[in-house]
Amino acid sequence: MIRPEWSLIAFLWMAYVLNHADRQVVYTLLPSLQKEFAYSDQTLGLIGALFLWVYGLSSPIAGILGDRFSRVKLVVGSLIIWSTFTVLSGLAPNGTALLACRALLGVSESFFMPAAFALMANAHGPETRSRAIAIFASSQMVGVALGGSLSGWIAELFHWRAAFLALGAIGILFALPLWLFLRTVPPHFTAMDTANPASFRSFGALFKIPSIRVVMVFVGIATFGLFLVYTWLPTFLYDRFGIGLARAGFEASVYPQIGTALGLLTGGFLADKIYLRNKAARFWIILIAFLGCAPCMYLIGIGPTLGATRIAAMCFGFFAGFIAGNQAPSAFDVVPASQRATAVGVLNVAGAGVSGFAPYLGGLARRTIGIGNLMGYAAAMYLACSTLIFYAIVRYFDRDHEAARRS
Repeated sequence: MIRPEWSLIAFLWMAYVLNHADRQVVYTLLPSLQKEFAYSDQTLGLIGALFLWVYGLSSPIAGILGDRFSRVKLVVGSLIIWSTFTVLSGLAPNGTALLACRALLGVSESFFMPAAFALMANAHGPETRSRAIAIFASSQMVGVALGGSLSGWIAELFHWRAAFLALGAIGILFALPLWLFLRTVPPHFTAMDTANPASFRSFGALFKIPSIRVVMVFVGIATFGLFLVYTWLPTFLYDRFGIGLARAGFEASVYPQIGTALGLLTGGFLADKIYLRNKAARFWIILIAFLGCAPCMYLIGIGPTLGATRIAAMCFGFFAGFIAGNQAPSAFDVVPASQRATAVGVLNVAGAGVSGFAPYLGGLARRTIGIGNLMGYAAAMYLACSTLIFYAIVRYFDRDHEAARRS
């Protein structure tokens, strides 16, 4: 029989698949939406940016609520509401209505991650936390691949609206079994520190922890690069190699996610294993990942053939998986246990706020400097960030880790 802490990962894994599928579906459909609503390239970029910026602005409240109110209700409620807005996206009568649905999708999805991560952190101690969250985060890759490839196939077979309707309906149906399971989990999974309730003051206090400020920086840069690939790689391949919409969606959605899934599992296993000997293990793993991501991102942008671009995207995904599986656990190593959901809210502010510029700048770059050159600039950002992470390990980590342990 599967132990409850791993059953929790399985149920949240499926919910997060739907979370990212509903985000990703729009990116494969950008050429169809541009034709339907006469969007400019800048507006196409705004579709992705709007979601991320609204998601980031909503995250402080979502994080605080995740440390104050029922995480079970927040997780299930978020799933139902974002799935509803996905359905409504498929029914949008005009371009403005679709943009509004994307913004509201950002609000509703922002409440899922803080509550879900807090549940997982309660269920798994530091010895298994990276592996558990890495397995959970692999759902992101599956969701992106599913949303990207399935939406292109449905759009070519039926209509782009059918892709939104199908994915949204699946999410609404999954809410019931998720609710029934979460009502049965052990009490310590959902326990909260009622003596020190989260607030905007505690949210602001997290910014005073030097290691958290560094985590915010690397989360922002890593998420910028990730969403640059998620948003614009399908269109980049469509423009550069002249392949069809379904093929571009498949190439851009599936191959990077294969690499990311492998990176998540490898990075999670290594981090938990090394943690037993070095408490800064997760920071070291992330440092290695940034050094690996930089050349891969550059090679995606200059790849002379589809095959070369595919390999570079898979390798980028592999190192990005190291980061995705360890960014929240690295924050949990330096913040009090009572503020884990709030900490995820802090990371979401950084990640969504910075990464929102990726789809928007991609839209500006498409007809000017080119998306490939923008990827080269992102690669330089990854290299610069690796230096900052090294400094944080040497200068701040031990002190911040000990302070969090005593709290």
